[in-house]
Amino acid sequence: MKYPQLTVFNYKVAYYILRLFGLYWLVAQYLTFIKLKERPATIYEPVFWMEKLIFPEFPSTFVFAGFLVACASLLIITIFKPSYILNVFIFLLVAIINLPISANFGVHHDGHIIILGFFLTIFLLPRKLEDKDYKLVQYFYLGILMTYTLAGMSKILGTIKNVVKHTDKLTWLDKNAAKLNTYDNYWMADMAIPESFKNIYAYENFWVVITVLGILTQFFCFLGAFNRKLLTFFLIFLYIFHAYTTMFVLADFENANYFLIVIFFPYHLLRPLFMTKGR
Repeated sequence: MKYPQLTVFNYKVAYYILRLFGLYWLVAQYLTFIKLKERPATIYEPVFWMEKLIFPEFPSTFVFAGFLVACASLLIITIFKPSYILNVFIFLLVAIINLPISANFGVHHDGHIIILGFFLTIFLLPRKLEDKDYKLVQYFYLGILMTYTLAGMSKILGTIKNVVKHTDKLTWLDKNAAKLNTYDNYWMADMAIPESFKNIYAYENFWVVITVLGILTQFFCFLGAFNRKLLTFFLIFLYIFHAYTTMFVLADFENANYFLIVIFFPYHLLRPLFMTKGR
């Protein structure tokens, strides 16, 4: 397949699989909700204005389950009948469901990217897309990847600023930057630092190189929106990056990794298998 054709084909497959992922995500949110429900009510403190408006107090199981059931129903319906209007409601429900979970002292870090994904799919219905519309899919990819590019840019500009101004702040160019970032998160979580980490971070110069390369790669993620091979490369990079942050920084990106696989996976490579079986 040529690039325009495979780009549209990949999005069409991803659109439907994203609905199935959404059902899994709702179950994951419910399980997290049950754990948070066991905490004292006084611990809950809304962070964002919308959360303060919708959930001034931690929601009851009945209310939260109602949102989950409503969202699950719409996800199933849009598998069989994609709709702009229903997609809007799915996006709103995903955003609302995420509030008492991710906005609750940052229990999860992956909510924003998933919300953004459902928002961007509002405008791209698979049955209305033709090969000539591949640029619309590129914009969809770009919308997701720019979140990582902007994060990389922020790290680069912040480092340049501190170096130029000769501040005493720790920068990503410092030998112990990655180690102290890990240690700080473990200390904040009141968790013991594994002994293996001390051996891993002993290679100080190595971690400076890895960190710089990682930030630069993160910055260039937006290029994946315009090239299929690069998109697959950045998918692998982001998966490794999220796996690292999950283990070493205690940032929970498990669902974000699943989400990225769903939307960026090169499904066109599997098309010949389906066609062979169809024969």
